[in-house]
Amino acid sequence: MGAGLRPQPMTENEVDFSPLRVTGVTAAGKRRFDPEGKRKLIEACMQPGASIAGLALKAGVNANQLHKWIQLCERANAAAVTVAGKPAPSAFVPVVTLSNAMPVPQRECAPTPGSPKRNESVSSSHC
Repeated sequence: MGAGLRPQPMTENEVDFSPLRVTGVTAAGKRRFDPEGKRKLIEACMQPGASIAGLALKAGVNANQLHKWIQLCERANAAAVTVAGKPAPSAFVPVVTLSNAMPVPQRECAPTPGSPKRNESVSSSHC
């Protein structure tokens, strides 16, 4: 360490994640992390004022990966709240069919000034 620089003591809310423990590596090189350490890291990131990039750096994981873990955790928590409470409103709107409805008449397009008439060989109409 340089002159005058002292290690900062950890606060009671800060947890040491140096580095997050790897529990396995797949054949493709994908690392698997300790679930308990991951949970603690995600909880630390959700604290007010937490630096996700800083915590990711301390834990030895990519900040984008940590963001993904946080999003997955938030989605899982939201789903758990929905299941525990009353059911979420349906995202679908019921379709109502009208059997006695009158058909909508098709209107003819009037040619615009300077445009070819319908009987001329032009495929596009100007409505």
